[in-house]
Amino acid sequence: TLPDDIVAGPGDDAALVRIGATLQAQTVDHLTAVWDDPWLFARIAAIHALGDLWSMGARPRTALLQVTLPEMTAALQTRWLTEIMEAATDILTESGAAIVGGHTTQGAAFSLGLALTGTVEGAPLTLKGARPGDALILTRPLGSGTLFAAEMAGKARGPDIAEMLATLATSQADAAARLAPHAHAMTDVTGFGLAGHAARMARASGVSIKIDLDEVPLFPGAEALAADGIRSSLWAANQSAVKGTVSSETRGALLFDPQTAGGFLAALDPDVAADLTAQLQDLG
Repeated sequence: TLPDDIVAGPGDDAALVRIGATLQAQTVDHLTAVWDDPWLFARIAAIHALGDLWSMGARPRTALLQVTLPEMTAALQTRWLTEIMEAATDILTESGAAIVGGHTTQGAAFSLGLALTGTVEGAPLTLKGARPGDALILTRPLGSGTLFAAEMAGKARGPDIAEMLATLATSQADAAARLAPHAHAMTDVTGFGLAGHAARMARASGVSIKIDLDEVPLFPGAEALAADGIRSSLWAANQSAVKGTVSSETRGALLFDPQTAGGFLAALDPDVAADLTAQLQDLG
């Protein structure tokens, strides 16, 4: 049971809290480093966290950072924190948000968390609202979890990793701005994988969702690695959580792949889907 001024709960991408006439969207994300470059990882982590606000049609306003650094010298701490703050500030400022505080500590592994607040004008987008006959748009390829798992095992190709990192480090604010006015429901595809996030949308909206595997975009190298049995550590839990069937053990396996800074999944009228898809492709 939620208080009357909280109008959406943890089932959606962010909690919605009404304070007077203002509707706030609040969310938090924490990632253990998927890459050991502090500048690049901070940029990706900020985009990953912002996805919750963007997918709800919210305007990012404030951010609190929680930085955990591995044990290192004071001089190296200064260098890492400078790079982390520069990268996070660039992405957050570009999105309209300001860093208003945070906390730094040391731990076993490098990680970065962001607690974000945004404001919503009009009706927020949630997991509810998808309609029978809607088309689905996915704005980014799948396979980042598989590629990161392969990289840790020394089995990934350098060019594939470089292309994926460049995509993950690119803001999706422009994609969200194009989709939000037209979407009936929208979410960002992250830890639960495409199948998990689609299933949550289907349950919330009271519909079923059919995914044509041949139409699902994949990062270069991801399909071959999946065929070789490479899986993220979260893959098995994601698969067991979804009640559905897949027609391919290779491409189908990537539906359960957890994504970092994943794309948006939007349900919208098929009459506008083709034009929006072309616009999004023009944006990259």
